[in-house]
Amino acid sequence: MKIIVAKDYEAMSRAAADQVEALVRAEPEALVSFPGGDTPVGLLREFCRRVKEGAIDPSGLKFVQLDDWVGIGPNDEGSCSNFIRENLLRVMDRPFGDVFTFNGAGEDIDAQLAGQEAFIEKYGPICVEVLGIGMNGHLGFNEEGIDFSLRSHRTPLSSVTRGVQKKYFGGRDLPLKEGITQGIAQIMESKTVLAIANGKKKADIVAKAILGPVTNQVPASVLQGHGRCLYLLDEEAASLLPADLPGLERV
Repeated sequence: MKIIVAKDYEAMSRAAADQVEALVRAEPEALVSFPGGDTPVGLLREFCRRVKEGAIDPSGLKFVQLDDWVGIGPNDEGSCSNFIRENLLRVMDRPFGDVFTFNGAGEDIDAQLAGQEAFIEKYGPICVEVLGIGMNGHLGFNEEGIDFSLRSHRTPLSSVTRGVQKKYFGGRDLPLKEGITQGIAQIMESKTVLAIANGKKKADIVAKAILGPVTNQVPASVLQGHGRCLYLLDEEAASLLPADLPGLERV
């Protein structure tokens, strides 16, 4: 495991984009996956800028959505598919070679999960898996207590996730109880995992994920066993990590 600590959010986002650019340049037909949420906004902005400037050619790349809320769809503010569309797919001036996204409002949730699995099998393994880390250590919607052997699946949302969800929905408290997500098995099969986190509020869970035991009570801890996992953190998110931690470098 390698840990890169940048001075602030913008520097962290640029460092993450540097990693993504290097990986997709080396594998121009790669399958990539980016998360929704607040943390990846800067990375996606950088990615799209580099596409527009010609540094990244997305035409051979394939994109698979990580996760979504069950009960809201691509046209609903706060859905992950809406986030991906508005912050990535519509901003790029050239499209990916192929794309898989969810519709959490659809009635065919199980069929969509089968479709995600088939998409990953067709183009995978995932070359670049970018992940945020939830306040409870979740990866995608793999919540605490998750079975690490699961692949694409639907899962109950934890109380922690339900408690913070309304920030994505303009303050509305929607009755969302389930998520759909790539499973830990698919994440661990990815060639490279980039785990990104920023802000003081993430410092405790980042420390638990990196320094603590591997346990499904902190799903992100499973990344300790990934052969090519890179954490990209800002100073605040890294504030509880020892300065001399092996693999840690500052940029």
